[in-house]
Amino acid sequence: MPLFLADNGMVYMPTARHVWDQLLAASTQVRAILDNAVSQAAFEKLQSAAEEHGKPIYEALLQEHRGRIAREREKADYAFAARRRTVERIGLPQVRNYRLNLLAQEERSFQEQLNQKAHAYPDMVPLLVIRVEGGGHE
Repeated sequence: MPLFLADNGMVYMPTARHVWDQLLAASTQVRAILDNAVSQAAFEKLQSAAEEHGKPIYEALLQEHRGRIAREREKADYAFAARRRTVERIGLPQVRNYRLNLLAQEERSFQEQLNQKAHAYPDMVPLLVIRVEGGGHE
């Protein structure tokens, strides 16, 4: 998500996309490097702006992930129920019980794995932080 944060604190998303496209298309030149204190302050402002403007994107991704997990859980429940019905119809009682126990263990293991996959851990990594200053077009 490209993010352009002006000195006045305003965020301009179209400008961010334009700057990103220009960085990819044209050759760029580093003219100066900010000192640590200024860089840290700029990064903190950008991070809070990114969290604010990235929240709808994160929420949409989270909703999609939850939907995918729910569909996977439904498919698994159906598959395990079908396998259970099959095991209950075939074989001697001792063999059936053994197979049902194996199936129950497999189902528990699958549910644990699915529960682990259901957890979402947001992570935001800046690819590039630059300061754009006005100047002549060369």
